[in-house]
Amino acid sequence: ILAIVQTVAAWREREARERDVPRGRVLKDDAIYEIAQQGPRDAAALAKLRTTPKGWERSSTATALLGAVNTALALPKEQMPKLPKNFQPPEGSNAAAELLKVLLRIVAEKQGVASKVLASSDDIDRIAAEGEDADVPALQGWRRAVFGEQALKLVRGEIGIKFDKRKIAVFDL
Repeated sequence: ILAIVQTVAAWREREARERDVPRGRVLKDDAIYEIAQQGPRDAAALAKLRTTPKGWERSSTATALLGAVNTALALPKEQMPKLPKNFQPPEGSNAAAELLKVLLRIVAEKQGVASKVLASSDDIDRIAAEGEDADVPALQGWRRAVFGEQALKLVRGEIGIKFDKRKIAVFDL
């Protein structure tokens, strides 16, 4: 299914550019989904789809579309696109993420910026799970200098967070 979606979407993009029309005028998203689900190999199968107009299967556009579908269906198994595996954070990273969120709030407040400017929830989860290897905006450029370095120190156990004199504070370990 994914190979058909990718191939048909690429075909639609080329068609739209050639005709200088919006993609949706060539083929709507729901039609791509139905085509991927059904995998029509010929005009008769294309005519049975509810998302394509009556008689459209006889057009040159439909013929080109069927060519794209058949190209996708002919791909060898090893060339078929694979769905990415869902990211599963390692055990204990949820607690680390919660600590990182507290650190983020401390740093954002101290810098006078919104925490979302420094790091997203996904950034936090990835830093908690992957540490230095996390490829996220919070570990790049000025964000790294302002928040990222401290986040990595927290993950490595070089700094901690404490509640002292009715305030949350960061301290070296």
